[in-house]
Amino acid sequence: MILDNQNNNLKVHEWLSKYINSGELSLVTGYFTIGALAYLSDLNKDLISKYRIILGDIVSQGEITDRPLDLLNEEISIDSALQLKKLSQKAVDFLKLDKVEIKTLEPNFCHAKLSIYKDTFNDPQKNFYISGSSNLTEAGIGLKETNNVELNISNFGSDAQYFELVNWFNDLWKKEQTHTKKTLIDEKGNKTKVNFKEYLIEQISMIFNLYSPKELYYKVLFELFGSELLIESENPDFNRQIGRLENTVIYNSLYEFQKNGVRSLIKMLQKYNGAILADSVGLGKTWSALAVMKFFQLQGYEIILMCPKKLHNNWNKYLKRQNSKFEKDKFEYLIRFHTDMSENLLEKYCDT
Repeated sequence: MILDNQNNNLKVHEWLSKYINSGELSLVTGYFTIGALAYLSDLNKDLISKYRIILGDIVSQGEITDRPLDLLNEEISIDSALQLKKLSQKAVDFLKLDKVEIKTLEPNFCHAKLSIYKDTFNDPQKNFYISGSSNLTEAGIGLKETNNVELNISNFGSDAQYFELVNWFNDLWKKEQTHTKKTLIDEKGNKTKVNFKEYLIEQISMIFNLYSPKELYYKVLFELFGSELLIESENPDFNRQIGRLENTVIYNSLYEFQKNGVRSLIKMLQKYNGAILADSVGLGKTWSALAVMKFFQLQGYEIILMCPKKLHNNWNKYLKRQNSKFEKDKFEYLIRFHTDMSENLLEKYCDT
């Protein structure tokens, strides 16, 4: 029988639901989705005594683990996002069953798609197979409408091809390249073998993990500034320049959060030629600004400080030879006022 998920014939998932009873189910698929695994969990799970599954890659794994769901711009609703959490829990519960055996192919890619059902009493009238183009995905087994054209052939155990496919699967299950281990490669090229089933459970579990407000806050910060941290760690010139600043009194007088702010301000100034430091009263904006100014002074820049005239003494006291606590840093900068910003007026003033 042809199963293409489009005509009046049974869809793949409908065939499975209709004919699976007590017995064993063996599957091979190139790709799979969490929703399809969750479907297997609901598919007469208590009646099936053993699952043997050879899996390829999880569809859009990177999107699931690394990328937030964009509810505004993507074709996904809040209900769908919440449903993914429920499906993930089902998939994990299914994978944790002792009767579920999982393998993967390495280094080969698994392009085959095959489902074999063996009845408890090996009744040819109840045994069946499905072979064709459908992966173990919602679209592949017909749970979700798609524009993809699928073509599968299904038949019962009395068909001679059933025995050929059973032998083919058993041979593949025993082959050397069919593993219970998955090879992970880190950024440095180091290889580590992990249990494939445990790896899948861990990856899918990330979707429904409960996170504390503190962890969510750190995640938000990393999404906003993580790329800057990576760039900084890989930029020897910037690290060398910052190294000079780290030897100053002003920099070492800052709290850690202020030091991080100073580094961010410096990078913004270098990239955009401008930056804004905005914070509550008493959190050290003056000292942070002094540290930024000292950084550029060490690079040979001439520093001009613009401030209201009434704040002149607030800044003048940090200049060299003023006996401030930062005297060793020998601050040098010109103090000018907002009223000096008329055309050519700044150039007419001499430093005092």
